[in-house]
Formats: sequence, C-alpha cells, structure tokens
Amino acid sequence: MGIPNRLRYSTAVLSAFAALIVAGALTLASERAYVTADLRVDQSITAMTNGVAEQPSTTAQQASNGGNPAAARERDALAKLKDARAASRRQLETTERAVLAFAAIAAAFAALSAAIVVRAARTERSLRDHIAGCTNHDGLTALPNERFFGEWLTYAIAHARRERGHVGVLFIDVNGCAAVTECHGEADRDTLLIEVARRFRAVSREGDMLARVGPTAFALATTNAQEGRELALLAQRLRDQLNESSQPPLADTPIGASIGIAYFPEDANDCAGMMAAANVAMYAARKAGRNHVAFNALAA
Repeated sequence: MGIPNRLRYSTAVLSAFAALIVAGALTLASERAYVTADLRVDQSITAMTNGVAEQPSTTAQQASNGGNPAAARERDALAKLKDARAASRRQLETTERAVLAFAAIAAAFAALSAAIVVRAARTERSLRDHIAGCTNHDGLTALPNERFFGEWLTYAIAHARRERGHVGVLFIDVNGCAAVTECHGEADRDTLLIEVARRFRAVSREGDMLARVGPTAFALATTNAQEGRELALLAQRLRDQLNESSQPPLADTPIGASIGIAYFPEDANDCAGMMAAANVAMYAARKAGRNHVAFNALAA
C-alpha cells in the first residue's frame, strides 16, 4: 500500500475516531445539562417539601398517621426523585469515565497511526533513494554506471561547448580478469574489480567522473585537462595503481590496463562520439600490448 493510500486510510480512521469523540462530548454535555436542569427542579421540590416539613408538629403527626395525604405524596415523590438523581449521577460518572478512556485510546491510536505513517514515509523515501542509487550506480563497485556516466558526459560537453572548454575521456579495459576467473572463479574476479575501482577512485581528481561501463571496463571523464599531456599523465597514474608496489598484488596473475583517450572537441562533439572515439583508442592500445595508452587521433 503506497503512501497516499496509507495517508487516506489513517486520515479516515482518525476522522472516525474524532467524530466518535465529538459525539461522546456532545452526549456528555447533554447529560450534564439534563442533570443540571433536573437538579434545579429537585431543589424547588425540596424547598416545597421542606415547607411542609416545617409545619407544626401536630400537622406532621397527622401526616405520619395519614392525616395529610398530600404531604405524604410529596415525601414519596421526593424520595423517588432523590433515587432518580442518584442513578442519574452514577450514569453521568460512568459516561464521563467511558469518554475519558475512549479519548485516551483515541489519542494513543492517533499517535500510533502518525508514527506508522512517518515511518512508512521514511521507508519509502529510503527505498526510492536506494532504487535511484541502483539506477545510477553499479551494484558491484558502487561507481556510477554507464547510463549515469553518459548523462554526466553529455552535460559536461554542453558546458564545454558554451565555455569553449575541453573534455577528456579515458576508456579503461582491465587486462587479466579472464585469467583470474578461470583460475579462481567469478567471486575472486569481482573482488579484484572492487579493488581496482577503489584504486582508480583514489587517483581520480576532484571533479572527475569515474564509472564502470562494462564487465571489465571503466571510463573516466574530466573537464580539467587543458591538453593531451595531462590526460596521458592521468592514464599513467591509473595504470600505476594496478601494480603499486606499496599495496598488495591484485592477483597472482599479471593485471594491467589498456587505456584509450578521446578529447573534446578535437575527436568528437557529443557523448556517443566521444565514447566511440575513446573505445577505438582503447582497442589500439590493446593491440600494442598490455598496459599501453593510445590517443584516438593517433589510433585513427
């Protein structure tokens, strides 16, 4: 049940409880008004009866002997009225306790319903964020995925076009993953790729976009490079990370990277063209051997 349905359900339940509380309050008010009016009548009758009771003793004696039937009837009526008043007060007290208990239950239910709705809203928001994260990020390495990378690159190229700037794209294919899979299985290959992503991220510069764009392929886009030499140095740092002597070996088989570089606006003028140009350069680097870098202009 979605949030709108939950809100409608909770609102309906709370409205019903509120209506019952209002009805109970109105009933209680009516009961109080009835008892108040009745007590006023009781006071009037009591005053009249007291007047009869204050008559001379002979009259009272006659009344006790049945000589004054009117006074006897008034006393009987007073006794019955007092019994009725007592019953009415007991009913009023019972009604008050019931209304107070019901109000407490309704308040507790309202607080519980509000807590459920708030928790459901948080859960759904967290779920939406998780889905958005799954849509935009790679499930294994937690890097942006190819779709998100394409959107970012499209925006970066549009901005560079307006500002007469440059955008560089490095297409990185990690070599040696197939051997790890054959020797140790896919789990070890996945562990390898997670560590590769961590090391690539460590040398990526602020403002760079690093993404996983294939089973063993990564891409890095940067808007800071003013010339091809900067991109070549960045590619060199990425390659060095795969065999950094200060860190444990990635695998018991050689791991390298073939990196192709494309440059906007020299090599292409849109996202698809830039990715294609970098991919062509990567294949040229692969043909040259493990751990090579190639520019698209030279590859062509």
